[in-house]
Amino acid sequence: MHKHTVSVSAGAFALALLLPAAGRADLPPGPPPVTAAAATPVATASASANIKISDEEALNDDILAVIDLPLAAADARSAGVPEADLREALTVTQEVGLGAGEASDLVAEEADATAKRGKANAGFGKWVRVQVASGLRGPKLAAKIKDRKEDTKELTAEEADKLKTKLDALSEQYRARREKLIEKRQELVAKGQKKVLVAKERHEKRQEKLASSSAAVTEKSGQVELRLREIDSKLATATGEEKTRLEIEKKRLEALGQRLDKAADKLDKAEDKLEKKEEKAEDKLDKKIEKLDKREEKLEQRQDKKEAKIEAKAEKAEAKKDKAAAPQ
Repeated sequence: MHKHTVSVSAGAFALALLLPAAGRADLPPGPPPVTAAAATPVATASASANIKISDEEALNDDILAVIDLPLAAADARSAGVPEADLREALTVTQEVGLGAGEASDLVAEEADATAKRGKANAGFGKWVRVQVASGLRGPKLAAKIKDRKEDTKELTAEEADKLKTKLDALSEQYRARREKLIEKRQELVAKGQKKVLVAKERHEKRQEKLASSSAAVTEKSGQVELRLREIDSKLATATGEEKTRLEIEKKRLEALGQRLDKAADKLDKAEDKLEKKEEKAEDKLDKKIEKLDKREEKLEQRQDKKEAKIEAKAEKAEAKKDKAAAPQ
């Protein structure tokens, strides 16, 4: 199960760095994805035993936030968050072992804050690095973004080295904790408890926004096409200055139509990728449930066999006792 989770998260991080802002035909594609950090050694049994995970934490499933990470990154780009800052923030969260769901919430909050301010505060990536190194993560880290009012300065080489040391230590802790969380989640689900999908409201709003973006592009394309037809019909009889004006207008609309087509293609690809990720997540969930069912069935069969052996042994002992007690 852990390998599957890492695979989904790594894919979400990579797609987040590639997917341009939804509905923006003028944005170039993002830079290539970073290489996932090599897996750190699993924590020792004693260290793992000291990690405490509550039932609520174990049952909270952030798969919707994981799926939404590419769109959250696209929203951040659209709001004006610099690509370098976005890349650094995603890279540090990935390297330290925070989940893609946590990264998604973090980036979404920065996108909202930047949109409200009307401009980006410089150094978002470095700010994330400093906060994560201090031990902040999850909802507390995402909530603190609202309090960030100023730009974050460049780090000195000494400061960067100290942060790296802290992040390396946290990386082992977080990965061990995630192992423990997944283990406990499997145990609870095997006992019949249900997982809780977190970030559902934000996911649904983002899906609605994506759908509305597609609808807006489609509507605009339709308007451009109708206008081009009108111009073509007028050009058939136009002369002089009117013909020149119509030809200029036609070229402008054709160029706009091409940009809209590219925007529509990008939105379609984004929707397709998200649908595929959702399907994969559902397939993995189904397989996991099936695996747990089979395991439970085997345990029941094993218990039945054990009970049958005990009963047979008891019957045999009873029969032997009766035979010994029978008069000769």
